[in-house]
Amino acid sequence: MPGRQARRRRRARRSRGVRRAGDVRGPRAARPGPPPRAARPSLAACARRGWPFVAVALGAVAAVLGAYLAADIGTRAGDRASAAERGTALDQAPVADRAPAPDPAPAPRRTGAPRLISSYTTRFTPGEPRVRNIQIAARILDGTVVRPGRTFSFNKVIGPRTRARGYVPAPSIRGDRMIADDVGGGICQVSSTLFNAVFEAGMRIRDTRSHTLWMPEYPVGREAAVSYPELDFTWENDSGHPVTIRAFATDSSLTVSLWGVRRYDVRAKTSRRYGFTPYRTVTDRGPRCLPTRGARGFEVDVWRVLRRDGRTVRRERFHTTYQPQARVRCVGLSGDRRAGADR
Repeated sequence: MPGRQARRRRRARRSRGVRRAGDVRGPRAARPGPPPRAARPSLAACARRGWPFVAVALGAVAAVLGAYLAADIGTRAGDRASAAERGTALDQAPVADRAPAPDPAPAPRRTGAPRLISSYTTRFTPGEPRVRNIQIAARILDGTVVRPGRTFSFNKVIGPRTRARGYVPAPSIRGDRMIADDVGGGICQVSSTLFNAVFEAGMRIRDTRSHTLWMPEYPVGREAAVSYPELDFTWENDSGHPVTIRAFATDSSLTVSLWGVRRYDVRAKTSRRYGFTPYRTVTDRGPRCLPTRGARGFEVDVWRVLRRDGRTVRRERFHTTYQPQARVRCVGLSGDRRAGADR
């Protein structure tokens, strides 16, 4: 009995968490549980006790954020000031020192812009029959474009000189004489004016022939006689760029200009006349007879030097032999015809 009661008392103490001193065999003491609900602090009490810590934390965050914003604003202001200073310095700098702004779509590099290469003018007496022929040929020639590497043919461009195309009879050269009524006469003034423009432009002259007689309308040794279709004047556009021919005729002058890109600088020199030959005297009659004064024949040389970048590229010699012009006396002509021939 006493033993049974003792066991009961031990079990009762274990259930209440009570342990006797020196009792090592019993279960571990239970942890103290949470205090009763009535003993917990309220939310208001926690807030009153914790707000100083919250205030300190918020103040620290505000201080860090303020320092960051101040530094950022200062940096931006400094950048704007630096940009303003750079802009002011750029505006005050010389134009040559400024760096050009990059072009998002740079234009292709131009090799050269068309401009006036050469121009030449010859003159004639107003009212002569050949004036009409000169004006017709000048209108056909005007605006012709010669492509790079192409050869220009005067006869091919101007075409035949016929009455159907508007040409009229006018004086022209036949051998050592002048005849009065050759259809298209005087058109050689157009080819010779073009020759001098081509000569001064430095273009390559392919085929040319001077008149058998020298005419004072053209520079001595610098002319181009033409006759359709046999006798032609040709030249090559070796400038590397298109060349446009402009021709303009008035009642007393003809101007031919070449527009393109100049390749060479041209220098020319003409020799003295030499090798003179006497003229003969001829008496003739008929409607085609044209009285003329006689003139001696002679020879002359013209040199053309082509230079580029200060160096001589090509030197050319044009040699011309003019025949003596016969003195012609016409029989049976009116007084006006005779007077006109002696001018």
